[in-house]
Amino acid sequence: MADASLSGLNRDVWHHFNDGDMARMITICPLAGTQLFQIQALLAPDDSQNFSADVLTAFLTERIGRTDVRIHSIPWVSKYQMNARIAEHYRVGKVFLAGDAAHVHPPTGGQGLNTSIQDAYNLGWKMAASLRGAGEELLDSYEQERRPIAESLLHLSTRLLDSQKQGGIKRERDVQQLDIQYTNSPLAHTLPERQHGLQAGERAPDAPLLGAGGQSLRLFQLLQGPDWNLLAYETHGKVIDARRGLRIHHIGEQDELIDTLGHFRESYHLAPGQCVLIRPDGYVGAFFHGKQSNDIENYLSRFAIGIKDEY
Repeated sequence: MADASLSGLNRDVWHHFNDGDMARMITICPLAGTQLFQIQALLAPDDSQNFSADVLTAFLTERIGRTDVRIHSIPWVSKYQMNARIAEHYRVGKVFLAGDAAHVHPPTGGQGLNTSIQDAYNLGWKMAASLRGAGEELLDSYEQERRPIAESLLHLSTRLLDSQKQGGIKRERDVQQLDIQYTNSPLAHTLPERQHGLQAGERAPDAPLLGAGGQSLRLFQLLQGPDWNLLAYETHGKVIDARRGLRIHHIGEQDELIDTLGHFRESYHLAPGQCVLIRPDGYVGAFFHGKQSNDIENYLSRFAIGIKDEY
């Protein structure tokens, strides 16, 4: 990889040269805010040549078959080796690993960065709950939930690298990380009758709603922030008391939020009188019947969100 001053290429686009041989592929892209280009190319493991401007010009000519592209200067050049590695454990006592400290990905698809951000969010709200008094089980769930995800995404990054050999990467749902789920997590609680549809541990979907004043809003607007959210569907009354760390939203024909288009009902598959708890990181934590107030309280107590914390 090198940052270079060069002539012969348009600065308005990225340039990707591939003759079908992955070993000869070269990507050259303009670096914003500079007059430089960044050059990325694969080298043989035993390639030890030092790249001067003349040497890199000759290298490009041989690889891309053009003589009009010339290197004038190279402010920075580096050789690196792509790796796919994962730590054996994400937690040992009070020490936690997240992001690149826990897993290293090939750069294809941006999986490493996205996975790292999700690591941090998953761990962050659990640490906050631990400081409020939540038990060790919650901190242990960080590794239980996130390590299998990183392991599967390491395979995905490697597969994307192989796809690049064929000339491109498909932006499928697995690349977008929209189907990541924690259904096997010890935090996931469901109802026996929920055999189909959205499950505890899956990503909470969005839905359009109407407020009591007729204003349009989206469910994701209500879920923003570091709190848990209880969505009560046509429960016709209070389920549990609101408190610090928990927001409660009633959805139904006679409630504060109205599912006029039926998207919420379709997405969440709730029967009248049922509730769903959404975790601070946007994943479904649990499903309950609205009358199971004691069960809901017991579940929330695992995260130190008890009645003693009420507003």
